[in-house]
Amino acid sequence: MEAKARKEKICQEEECSEMWEGLEPEVRSKCALFVYCPFCANEMVTRCSACGEAIHDSSFRFCPWCGASFQD
Repeated sequence: MEAKARKEKICQEEECSEMWEGLEPEVRSKCALFVYCPFCANEMVTRCSACGEAIHDSSFRFCPWCGASFQD
């Protein structure tokens, strides 16, 4: 069976991870629209939910690092 993954938009600053975890679910669902982190103002990055590596092209259908296919 082929691995399925999601493209997740995250802030790479470790200090922000606790604050992100504390966000309400409805706010977290809109995080994919964010360009900058609301806590530190660093640019958000897209990563593979399976391996955690950064994805630089949002049109990829498969993760170039682990080969997981992205869910539509």
